[in-house]
Amino acid sequence: MIVKKHSYYKPLYKQILNLRENVQNRKKLLKFKKQKWQKLIHYLNKAVVKSRKAKIKMNGSTFYHKNYFRNFNQHSYHIPRFTKFFTRKFKDNLLSKQRFQLFYGGLSEKFIKSVIKKSLTKSNVSKINLNPSFFLTEFLERRLDSTLFRSHFVLSFRNARQLISHGHVLVNGKVTKKKGLLLKEGDTVGFSKKIHSLIKSYIGNSEIWPIPPKYLQINYRILQIMIVDDVKHTSPSTNFPFWLNLNGIINRYTN
Repeated sequence: MIVKKHSYYKPLYKQILNLRENVQNRKKLLKFKKQKWQKLIHYLNKAVVKSRKAKIKMNGSTFYHKNYFRNFNQHSYHIPRFTKFFTRKFKDNLLSKQRFQLFYGGLSEKFIKSVIKKSLTKSNVSKINLNPSFFLTEFLERRLDSTLFRSHFVLSFRNARQLISHGHVLVNGKVTKKKGLLLKEGDTVGFSKKIHSLIKSYIGNSEIWPIPPKYLQINYRILQIMIVDDVKHTSPSTNFPFWLNLNGIINRYTN
């Protein structure tokens, strides 16, 4: 008799609670009143004490936000908070893997494995001896949905993928429904006029933080993005609200 394993849907915020980290920088999470959230909210608010309230002016309007999103250099040496490193190494790698997967909107393991395989191949072929983690972030950050998210035209990867699948996103003036389309230098991204009011509401509700990467030239007046540089010449991997052992993630998926 073949027993079929049932997979149950796990709500997004429950995954965030298990990880003890506001992985997707969701402001709604900070408004939850139930007791089970208070410990996480207290930790996040404590992290905000060191940050300041910033003021951003855009198109004649003023936006205020609190910096709940901290930047970490993913390629720097990280000293764990616990002393028994090897006894908790498996748990640390597992949580890093879950944070990484959830941050990019719940990418499938099959897709991540294929991207890591391409990154390792590109690293071996490259004349410059670069770490595979640089190529991994390059593949993920060049995606169309990642570009929309980084530019703050959408509030989440789910918003970005909905707009793309419904045919509201234009690349070089043509409609595309490929959420994983890899953009290159010189490409332009725009939106259909039907959803301009929706995009403006997303911008108004966004914290505009972290600051978009340098390879994106964004015009919030005409709602357009231009890729002005190669992704690999920048460091997009620093734009995570948590520290990630990218090499550990690569090893976990390949071993």
